[in-house]
Amino acid sequence: MSLLIVRLVVFVLLFWAGWRLWQFWLQQQNNRLDQNNSRDQKLESEDSETMIPCAQCGVHLPKNSAIESGQHYFCCREHQEAFDKEDKE
Repeated sequence: MSLLIVRLVVFVLLFWAGWRLWQFWLQQQNNRLDQNNSRDQKLESEDSETMIPCAQCGVHLPKNSAIESGQHYFCCREHQEAFDKEDKE
């Protein structure tokens, strides 16, 4: 009878240890997914920039790459100069 109880206790302990390992593994997987999602969201927010058209040719480019002149944005100095020249005439 005591051997049966010992076997039952060992079985319960093994089951409990397996269950804890399974829960730990699931938690680690969820943490990795959360980290990947937060990293992806951060990259998306860094990648998304305001796109603006060149006042001369209409090509869209990121605002931080554009040349600003007054209220207008340009893709290159030549277009800025041409626009200013047309504006003065």
